[in-house]
Amino acid sequence: MNYPTSLWQTFALEMDERRPGFAKGPWFTMNTVLSLDGDLRPDVLADAFHQLQQRHEVLRTEVLDDRLQLVHPKPRSALEVVDEVGSHSPVDLDRPVRLRLAGNRLALHLHHMVSDPATLWETVSELSALYTAALAGESLAPPVAQYRDYSAAEAEHVRRTRAVAADWWHSRVRDAKVSSQPSNGSGQPLVFRDDLLSAAEVSQVEDLTRRHRSTPLVTYLAALAHGMEPHVGAGDTLLFTTLFGKRDRPAWQHLLGPCLVPSYLAIPRGTGSLDADVAAMRDAVVGCSRYSRYPDSEIYETVNNPQRTPFFEYVPQQWPAGFTFGTVKAEVAAAAGPKDTGLADALAIRVRTRTDGVLTGHFSADGTDWTDPLVQQVQAGFRDYLLREEGS
Repeated sequence: MNYPTSLWQTFALEMDERRPGFAKGPWFTMNTVLSLDGDLRPDVLADAFHQLQQRHEVLRTEVLDDRLQLVHPKPRSALEVVDEVGSHSPVDLDRPVRLRLAGNRLALHLHHMVSDPATLWETVSELSALYTAALAGESLAPPVAQYRDYSAAEAEHVRRTRAVAADWWHSRVRDAKVSSQPSNGSGQPLVFRDDLLSAAEVSQVEDLTRRHRSTPLVTYLAALAHGMEPHVGAGDTLLFTTLFGKRDRPAWQHLLGPCLVPSYLAIPRGTGSLDADVAAMRDAVVGCSRYSRYPDSEIYETVNNPQRTPFFEYVPQQWPAGFTFGTVKAEVAAAAGPKDTGLADALAIRVRTRTDGVLTGHFSADGTDWTDPLVQQVQAGFRDYLLREEGS
């Protein structure tokens, strides 16, 4: 069976056309490693994994170049019993899920073309439920929806709201003076992680956010915009690409599949006052999210050099407390997104809260516009802005 790709899958294919191997490659994955306090029965686990793939088309889906989702009729992956597991493992696009068991470690790997962070945890949750049910001689109710239902609903939403969304994006981006990228000649590719705020500082910023009746995403965007101000002219609009989660129907809450929409964040230039910046940023985020189900390729046509638009993503700590496989308890030992393979081009900033409460940032770029010294300046401005506002 073939179905049209979702907005996320289409976007990922377009990324791969610009950077071959980035999105279709085997390291474009979502990963987790679970620590087990007992032994799992491999035969029962293998059968539960087979059932899981039978129940969910997306785990049997191959994303094709001609913008189609090909659903294979039978499961194509089997449990692998190995000597050891790590937080990353390659996953073939035509077999988008891997499950590996090594003693008291269980590792799940899903290709990002067919998954998002929520899918990772929902997959583990259902696998544990299937395993537990098998031991008890029971069965689970069928899934309430398949990913093709989400893709079809998304396409209908795009069709129905295209006119109003086009008007909004016209006013937000097409009529705006978009800030140009810094041009400092060629530099070395960069990729690094760094702690941005301590756990105590994150707690202070969260208190600050609550006082402004806002969200951490909005506050961190205001700080990021401040860090970039040396490269933003008066009246300019900062433009980022980003991803919005869209599990906005009850049927999508536990759905396996990437309920993500790639879109823009069109951010007004900061004023230097957190009160004013947060209000403007909140309005921008709400509007960009509301109208995000709109083909980003059509927005691209209006942006100068859109492929160089920086990417920003804020991911709060969302690790589940744990899972139960029969009588065996499983805790999350590690989780990771796509492995950096050196194919980055435009500046990408991913901000995450670790389990210890520290805010950490992952920065990557090819160095042709955003060089390492410039990124360090942005990072310093981000931190200084938040701590200055907290202390004021």
